[in-house]
Amino acid sequence: MFDVLSNPQRRTVLFHLRQQRAATLAELVDVIAELDGSDGLDPEHVRTALLHVHVPKLVDNCLVTYDPEAEIVESDGIHDDIGEWLDLAVRHQIRFDRALEGRKETDRHPDVRVLLVDDEPGLAETVGTYVERENDDVTVTTATSTAEAVTTLEGESFDCIVSDYQMPGISGLDFLKVVREEDASIPFIVFTARGSETIASRAIATGVTDYVQKGPETGQFDELVDRIRTAVDR
Repeated sequence: MFDVLSNPQRRTVLFHLRQQRAATLAELVDVIAELDGSDGLDPEHVRTALLHVHVPKLVDNCLVTYDPEAEIVESDGIHDDIGEWLDLAVRHQIRFDRALEGRKETDRHPDVRVLLVDDEPGLAETVGTYVERENDDVTVTTATSTAEAVTTLEGESFDCIVSDYQMPGISGLDFLKVVREEDASIPFIVFTARGSETIASRAIATGVTDYVQKGPETGQFDELVDRIRTAVDR
């Protein structure tokens, strides 16, 4: 659901249907164009994206129905929990806009700022403390869940995100999908004890920048820092 609602045009469709229940494809194109306010927005491009990408995605997730002959998108009612997801997705959009603006304004910041997300008790703090002690130019902010990471990103910007693979609630790869929807350039490294070719392939296919397997020795932390520097310098 997070992946579905992270796209602003799909959110616009659902917000409109919360009020109107049904709309033609042409009406939705007009609504999106009006909210965008950009002179360079091509209505035909918006229509194509709605017809072939966004509406099918919403249909597949049972959020709307579509009548191709009448070109009408309809919802029998957006449930309360979907409304909560929509509101959360909007907050994420604001968060990433702020974070991206902050990155642009401080692009020449001397430190490498890292957000480290890991739910294992004490691990994020241990890794962060070691990395900062051994690297004067790296600062690490920790979060023990993707929810906490979201809150952190609302007020701070980072040069790199490092996340565990398997976490309760929203997994590391689901978190990555949300990040990639809003910012395709920020490096995102998966750092996990669950090492396998399958997991690595899934991570890379989702858009991860790099993949580092955890280990019991501090050498793995040093390797992580090397990968962070490489990713940030690309």
